[in-house]
Amino acid sequence: MLAALLYLRDFMVIVACLLVGKAVSAILPFTFPGSIIGMLLLFVLLSLQLIKLQWVERGAGLLLRHMGVLFVPVAVGLAAWLDTLSQYFGLIMCSALLGVVLILMTVGRLYQRMNR
Repeated sequence: MLAALLYLRDFMVIVACLLVGKAVSAILPFTFPGSIIGMLLLFVLLSLQLIKLQWVERGAGLLLRHMGVLFVPVAVGLAAWLDTLSQYFGLIMCSALLGVVLILMTVGRLYQRMNR
């Protein structure tokens, strides 16, 4: 019984950050994913120790263990776009590869500057 309440508390904290992130996203004058804002909010709250790690650790661990199952609806949704994805597959792969290279170069440069 106590374990169920701890999981409930963990999920409530995570969902509260998600809902605040979605609310902030709705207010912004440009489009930005509310889930990302909520994740950043959770990170800031954990970093400032306004939320203790123990308050989200158990629930986040459960979500991470079952992450593969959580992506099944996304994969099924992508099946409806297979013709579009196959048409632009080369462009998508080039964009992804270029993005990875740019991120690695940026992180490498920042790391070199920070270690001088």
